[in-house]
Amino acid sequence: GRLFMLAGEPGIGKTRTTQELASFAENRGAKIFWGRCYEEEGAPPYWPWVQTMRAYVQQASAGQLTTEMGAGAADIAEIVPGIRGKLPDLEPSPALEPEAARFRLFDSIANFLKNASQSQPLMLVLDDLHWADRSSLGLLEFLARELRESRLLLVGCYRDTELSRQHPLSVTLARLSREPVFRRQVLGGLGQDELVQFIEATTGVQLSQELAETLYDHTEGNPFFLTEVTRLLAERGNLEQQDVSRLRDIRIPESVREAIGQRLNRLSEQCNQTLTTASIIGREFDFKLLITLNEGGNEDRVLETLEEALAAHVIEESSGTTGGYQFTHGLIQETLSQELSATRRARLHGRVADALEASYGDDAESHSAELAQLFSEAEAIIGPEKLVMYSRLAGERALAHYAWEDALDHFRRGLTGKGLPLTGYEPARDSDEAALLFGYGRPLAGTAERTQLQQVVDSVGRAFDYYHSAGDTPKAVEVAEYPIPVITGGRTAMATFYVRALELVDPDSLTAARLLSSHGAELGRVEGDYSGAQQAFDQALAIARKAKDESLEARILAASSNVDMHQLQFEESLAKAFKVIEIAQVTDDFRLQLDARLDAVRVLTYQGDSESAKQQSAACLELAEKLRNNPRLALACRADATLYRLLGEWGCARTASDRALAVAPGDVTILADRVLLEYELGEWEQGEGFLERLVETRLDAPPRAGV
Repeated sequence: GRLFMLAGEPGIGKTRTTQELASFAENRGAKIFWGRCYEEEGAPPYWPWVQTMRAYVQQASAGQLTTEMGAGAADIAEIVPGIRGKLPDLEPSPALEPEAARFRLFDSIANFLKNASQSQPLMLVLDDLHWADRSSLGLLEFLARELRESRLLLVGCYRDTELSRQHPLSVTLARLSREPVFRRQVLGGLGQDELVQFIEATTGVQLSQELAETLYDHTEGNPFFLTEVTRLLAERGNLEQQDVSRLRDIRIPESVREAIGQRLNRLSEQCNQTLTTASIIGREFDFKLLITLNEGGNEDRVLETLEEALAAHVIEESSGTTGGYQFTHGLIQETLSQELSATRRARLHGRVADALEASYGDDAESHSAELAQLFSEAEAIIGPEKLVMYSRLAGERALAHYAWEDALDHFRRGLTGKGLPLTGYEPARDSDEAALLFGYGRPLAGTAERTQLQQVVDSVGRAFDYYHSAGDTPKAVEVAEYPIPVITGGRTAMATFYVRALELVDPDSLTAARLLSSHGAELGRVEGDYSGAQQAFDQALAIARKAKDESLEARILAASSNVDMHQLQFEESLAKAFKVIEIAQVTDDFRLQLDARLDAVRVLTYQGDSESAKQQSAACLELAEKLRNNPRLALACRADATLYRLLGEWGCARTASDRALAVAPGDVTILADRVLLEYELGEWEQGEGFLERLVETRLDAPPRAGV
């Protein structure tokens, strides 16, 4: 198994090179499946992966899918609906905590692809990864660790010119670079001699030295730019005339859109109008939708304009579909759409959104991400109502697929559309705002650094206050029950949520047991009330054991173990942690297992059992990487760094600290640990640098409730 990345500027030949590789692989017996990332925000989570797996499912038999997917079929069917068409009797997967469920999904996909590649080698292409959603990138990172023993080639293409240090793909590439299966090739342009050979091969014209040099200066050997300029000059007859002066009005690559614009100007006005409307739909567009949007145009006339564009190689028919088209290059679509005024563009987006909403009918919710993006573009014309509605639906769908980063973006857009600030204490004014606030807090809890967790509490608290005042008990309890990492060292107001929620439920119910467990953790860790915490845990355990709910018992024991550890009750903490690990391994609750192992690492470290602590720490890091939960990964790295610092194994301590800071650069506890590490090593200057970062971060941190 291998993971290969092709990088380069637009038009450099990434996709074409991959197409040649695909032909090479297909001739040698491999199956090829393509997934393309979508530039706008409307694509569902895991979109490039969904395309590849959907194509595989369509050509596979039910028996083949049952064998290759195994028990993971139900998990994969959550994001690839076509599976249930082949396997209609699938039972839903048992519910798990969000992190564990996301791990189960990733593991199911990895096992499926590895199994599928055993009968016939597979090549999966992920094109335009610079536009990939962060959930897709998370799955790519997970799969990279599973590739070595497979017969699977993953090829990714991306524009390196689009990346910054903060770009999600940059973070993914840094992680992938540590994997032995990873390779990367940055494509450069053609040399001047190759440029001459290319033009002679495609046009039959032998260039003069002067024209070759001028073309090279303008295009820098970029194949797409070169093709566009060559086509334009050939149409004008300038190649045969070798007229260098005619190149002065073509500024490539500084403004390739001007060269594209000159090609578009050679098309009829009606053709340009049709293509402009199509550009708002996207890189790919459908004939029927185009007819709906084309004011005053009949089918025959629109078809004539499309045939004109086909002849000019501006668009091409989509393979495998009737009535489907796509622009031959994304830059052509961008050139057309960006020529519109803001008002005209917003109006067209609104019409596209209305037309698609009508065509989807009862299935509109399944396309909520796409519709939310389109209504967002049209907000200035039609208002925020549908933007808010579809943003909320898209956020909920992303959460259901464990795509936290995408969910965060959807809920953030919905709150912005409602005019509600993301931070602060302003309560929700209606059920839509409450749903958006609770939606925003949930994915933030799985992706935020520890310094941002107060924002999580504030967001869900604003939702809780609305539901409590509105008398909506089920929603208030749902908010209070959502697992949010405890923030040691400052009051968060979560304890008051639990007290108020407990007043709403049956005191002997499992719901009460879950709330009591969370309340005990908050009392013991944040409020410093160890006696009150133990009382809450005892009540919760009694309910869970009476109901013989072993999974809930493990959750309560894990919370109690953590409080014991912070109160220096080491023997009690360790006994409970090992009991939790035992149960969690049976129930496949990876998040719970990680939390228990983290407590065990700390206790074993404090007790001086370094070998056992190292074993537990290694297991923690492995689980945290699989879960892709930033707060817990930061905790695991910090525990590892603390262990090795106390053992005097400075190199390992520094490596673990670097890793922790890469995950959570603004975590004050990790920065404080690093200051100590540098001072202990006598690195005073570096220690001062980290101390300055610590002070700046602490000053910038938002205040906590009650502090």
